[in-house]
Amino acid sequence: AQGGLGNYQYALFSDAGLTVEVRANQSTGLFTNLIAGTYYVRVQSDDCEVSSAMINITEPDELLIDTNNTNIVNVTCNGANDGSITVNMLGGSGTYQYAISPNLDRFSDDNTFDELAPGDYTIIAQDSNGCFELIEATITEPEILEVTIASTPEICVGEEDGTIDLTIIGGTAPYSTRLESETDFVQDRLSFTDLAAGDYIIFIEDAQGCDETIIVTIDPGVDLSATVEPVYGCNGNFPSNYVNIVLNDPSIENDVLFGLDTVDPLEMQLNPMFRELTPGSHYISISHANGCLTTYEVEIEAFEPLEISVEESNINQITATVTGGRENYTFYLGDRDMGSENVFYITETNTYDVTVVDENGCESTASIFIEFIDIEIPNFFTPNGDGENDIWMPLNIEIYPEIFVSIYDRYGRTVYTFKDNEDGWDGFYQNTELPTGDYWYIIKLNGEADTREMVGNFTLYR
Repeated sequence: AQGGLGNYQYALFSDAGLTVEVRANQSTGLFTNLIAGTYYVRVQSDDCEVSSAMINITEPDELLIDTNNTNIVNVTCNGANDGSITVNMLGGSGTYQYAISPNLDRFSDDNTFDELAPGDYTIIAQDSNGCFELIEATITEPEILEVTIASTPEICVGEEDGTIDLTIIGGTAPYSTRLESETDFVQDRLSFTDLAAGDYIIFIEDAQGCDETIIVTIDPGVDLSATVEPVYGCNGNFPSNYVNIVLNDPSIENDVLFGLDTVDPLEMQLNPMFRELTPGSHYISISHANGCLTTYEVEIEAFEPLEISVEESNINQITATVTGGRENYTFYLGDRDMGSENVFYITETNTYDVTVVDENGCESTASIFIEFIDIEIPNFFTPNGDGENDIWMPLNIEIYPEIFVSIYDRYGRTVYTFKDNEDGWDGFYQNTELPTGDYWYIIKLNGEADTREMVGNFTLYR
């Protein structure tokens, strides 16, 4: 106030008639802590009194949190610290400022707080008048993305029937998976089937893009490959057989069963030995405890009993005839191995045992008595063309195909030589008749069992 005699007194009223006093006389013209409304001020001096014009005090709208536009974004992946809080206000006056715990004394115009770790937060939002609101917010994070793996190997090696089943917890559902060999993720696929043996890399992603990578090994299936072959033998001269089974992987032999012409486990056996199979087609089945099963075809040959017969087929010669058994045959004359030769020459009178052994090991023996007939050497000949004794040559030499004979005159001159497949000597030398006289010979038998050499003389008569 100005003018008057001074000593001013100020009073505040809510009506123009100055009847409703809000504040009593005071020495200053400052009235605080007033609510919105219409006011009139009366000023008194020692000598006068005056009232003010109407004074309106207004108030802003109530400062409120705009819940429709306040947003809390939780941490996407466990440990990521990428949460955020965005606050929007309504009402109040002027611009807003914001502060977040633990730094509630640091205000800024930015209404978004990001890179937040999981936890509880307090936010102060205030207007230009200092009016404020407290906001309590909680940032959460998903559990750790965890994967449990259940896999099965191939049943039989190479069958490509392995499986992988995944159980996923944590993160944010739904989950998607992708094999390394694939380009796109498949939502909610937790099982993989028809897998070959090997290592598989599987990429896992949740709804927030949080990922995990695992490596799963599918073990190869059971290897039931085997060598399956018939083996033939003998009981005496009667053929026998069995099927020889050798697993390529002997480590599994305690976990497999073997069957002959059956795949029924109740009819199979632990022992991989099957004997005396009937001739014809059969199959051997091999079954593992894990369910793997394979079969092998086997053909059993039919053999007649091995029989041998012997005969004197020529002078000092035995010929063996064999029926039945399985070629190839090996012959024995006594204890001497004659190989595959079935014709034998003897060098003495005796009873001879001839044994044959076939490819299956069957054997049969026959005996024969033969009188040995030795070589005969004529002591003369008469080459006069009468058809009797015209040729000189040793007799009984059929069993000596390699025999060699040399004939000499009295001067040591070789007048004739011949072998088994040639004619004897006719008494000529270089197309000239030789005279009556004595001539000498050297005979080399060159037999397999008889290598004797004989020297002597004979007489040519004309």
